[in-house]
Amino acid sequence: MTIKRKLADLQILSLSISSNSWHKAENWQGADIVITRVPLSVDPNTFYPAPRSVVTEYAPELSWLFEQLRDLVSNLDGYGFWKEEFFGRLGNAANRFISRESNLTCKRLLLAVIHECFCILEEMEIGEFTALPITFNNEIYDDIFRQIENEGSADAAEVEEFIQSLGVTP
Repeated sequence: MTIKRKLADLQILSLSISSNSWHKAENWQGADIVITRVPLSVDPNTFYPAPRSVVTEYAPELSWLFEQLRDLVSNLDGYGFWKEEFFGRLGNAANRFISRESNLTCKRLLLAVIHECFCILEEMEIGEFTALPITFNNEIYDDIFRQIENEGSADAAEVEEFIQSLGVTP
């Protein structure tokens, strides 16, 4: 399937979420990311680095969205190579939105993550999506280079403007 088709499917998912139609799933755990309602307790003596985590009261809904997005992109070329970057960026987008948004709702959080997914797919379409070939401590390209470039995920106003441009009402 082409990226254009994936973008169209993502727009359909956006419309569904905009209409308050989403589900719940068990806490997501995969691609070095965990979504949960309570912070993880991490053993500092373990060999493996702690996974990236998103802690939110909307963990079941966000986990469901991650499953939908996994199903959307898992058949794209190179998925096994870049899935940690993809889900890591979605997790970073969720965490940034949660930390910046004073009026956090489930719908707004899900749409903020969808916004980041649109950005990623558009980067893939034009050949600008980057994933690190080797990482240390579960770091991803987004962690390193967005910090250096002082970039980050969109704020609430940018997310709403983007979603409305798709014809979706948040």
